[in-house]
Formats: sequence, C-alpha cells, structure tokens
Amino acid sequence: MEFVAFTPDGKYIVSGGADDAIWVWDATSGQEFARMTKDAIASAIALSPDGRYLVSGFYNNIQVWETASGKGIARIPYDPLVWSVAFSPDGRYVASGDDYKTARVWDVISGQEVARALHNYPVKSVAFSPDGHNVASASEDRTIRLWPYLPADLIARACQRLPRNLTRLEWRQYIGDVLPYQAVCPNLPIEPEPSPTPAR
Repeated sequence: MEFVAFTPDGKYIVSGGADDAIWVWDATSGQEFARMTKDAIASAIALSPDGRYLVSGFYNNIQVWETASGKGIARIPYDPLVWSVAFSPDGRYVASGDDYKTARVWDVISGQEVARALHNYPVKSVAFSPDGHNVASASEDRTIRLWPYLPADLIARACQRLPRNLTRLEWRQYIGDVLPYQAVCPNLPIEPEPSPTPAR
C-alpha cells in the first residue's frame, strides 16, 4: 500500500497503491467496507471534507468515487502523470498537480477544467486555502504559488491592476463572443470605442 487516509469522521480507512483497487476499511473491525476497482496504479488520493467522495489520480485520468459504495462519479481524461490531488472545502472542485509542470482545478460534476497555473518543473503538491478561494501549488522548481481560480476572484484581481474596463474590441479579442460584453470593474472607467476611419 502506498496511500492511506482516514475519513473525516474516523470510521473508515482508505488505502491504495500498486494493486488494482482502492480499498475502504472499517477502522474498528478491519473489515472491507467498499472497493474501487481501477485499471491503473493510483499515484494520489484525497477525500472530500465530508468524506462522501474520494478522488484518485493516475497516469491517464482522474477519477471521483463515492466512498461508501465504491461507485464511480466522474472520470476526467488526463494525459500526464498526476502527482497530487485535493478537494476544495465545499467539495465542488478538485485540484491536481502533474508531470507537465501544471496545477489545474476541475469541476467535480462536469469534469471541466476551471483554471490552471504553470510552473517550470513538475507540480508535486496542491492544496486549497481554508476559505476555498485560492490554490497553493508546490513544484520541483522550488517554488510555491498561491493563486485564485474562481472567476469572480480572478476578475477582482484583474480589476485591481487595470486602469480601466476592457473595450468591446478588447473583450472580443481576449474573452470572445461566448459571454456578452460587460463592464466587470464597476469602479473603473469605460474607454469609448475609437470611431471608424472614414473611407476615402
């Protein structure tokens, strides 16, 4: 066994490693409670704050399981080796650190990537802040980065650094047409669009 963890209530122990399963054991009796069958060696595991779910990282995917039943909830395809995984305090997101020098945040239900941060070497550890607004990622490049991942927090940080709101042209260039234009920084001015040059 390479990984072991208690559920938050202390009733169960989760273990995993070089075999073909992740096991959940009754901490008092030592009896098997649930088993998550997998097709690869797990490189990292983490439990949600309420203990209901478990996330495991592999070479080519991340999987989320229901702890009590061993039922798979989500499977996220993933190319590089996953070194570390962590749940957000509310259990809605999973962070991962990988061999491609990247820390990422995923939506547990949809499996969609929400945000990422780049390092110069593989990311070996990830953790959410207690308030759930930031991710800390540690890399072999001997750096730890603290970064926001929620859209509202990213916008707030951008508004602290910008002198004005984006113009509609800049919005189309950097944001695209998926989201309608809006002045996301209410305390900053809106620069008018340049007038079109008259044809000669």
